[in-house]
Amino acid sequence: MREITIMIMKEIQRIANSYFNYFKLKDVNLRFILADDMYECQKKYGFSDEDIKTLDEATARQNWKHVAACMKYPRSMDEPFYLIFKRPYIERVEDCELYRLVFHELTHMCDYKDYARLNHLSSYEELFSNPETVLFQHWSEYHAERRGYAAWLKHRYGVQLKYSPDKIGIMERETMDNIRYYGEHYTNTAEYGSTRQIYFTMHLLARMSIWMQILPYQVSDILSKEPFNYRGIIWIKKLMYLFSKYPEIGQMNDHFMDIAHIVAENMSLTREELWEVVS
Repeated sequence: MREITIMIMKEIQRIANSYFNYFKLKDVNLRFILADDMYECQKKYGFSDEDIKTLDEATARQNWKHVAACMKYPRSMDEPFYLIFKRPYIERVEDCELYRLVFHELTHMCDYKDYARLNHLSSYEELFSNPETVLFQHWSEYHAERRGYAAWLKHRYGVQLKYSPDKIGIMERETMDNIRYYGEHYTNTAEYGSTRQIYFTMHLLARMSIWMQILPYQVSDILSKEPFNYRGIIWIKKLMYLFSKYPEIGQMNDHFMDIAHIVAENMSLTREELWEVVS
């Protein structure tokens, strides 16, 4: 067991180093943790669910049931960030999935540090007192999955972030899988809870945005057809446009409320309007 742990930690560090080199990061104050029980482990680091809001034990544990990795920001600004990985899951995943997880969580770390700097936070605890920070967290989920999925595609299929007409077949298969996964998880509120719906939406947006960058004409054609041609889906396309217009946090920082406006506009639609076909 100890040898396997050492091997996994070395692999995580190797992937993290590739992230640091690619995004030119230096002096990163960070620790990696392997956990058998994500819920119990994460309570030891940063702010817990109890610090943020009141949750009964069963609900809190259920929320962590499907989590394979997470980033915990520190209680004080000079302490390290913690990236926690679920050991049973990490031991059996392919290399491309480990790349996705590490890139995803490291992006969260970068986003939270940048958000604190841009908004002059003296503690990450301030993230819990301002409702607008929830919108930032939604965007960070998109941003993290975008970088993570790009790493997954590179190490699974050799896909690069440039126009690649030879990857159309991969794009079509991946897009169908992503839409199917989104539909199943978005509607399964009994298993995942209604608060996770925006989480799954951000992941779909991230993955579609990667393919939009690689194959813009083909993906635009997909977005003009079912199921993306209903008025109730327009909000997803509006978010994709907003995020592509402001791709980095320094650009997006003044536009997080735009997310709320887009979501509110969709929520105001009647049932009949949701299913109205639009061009």
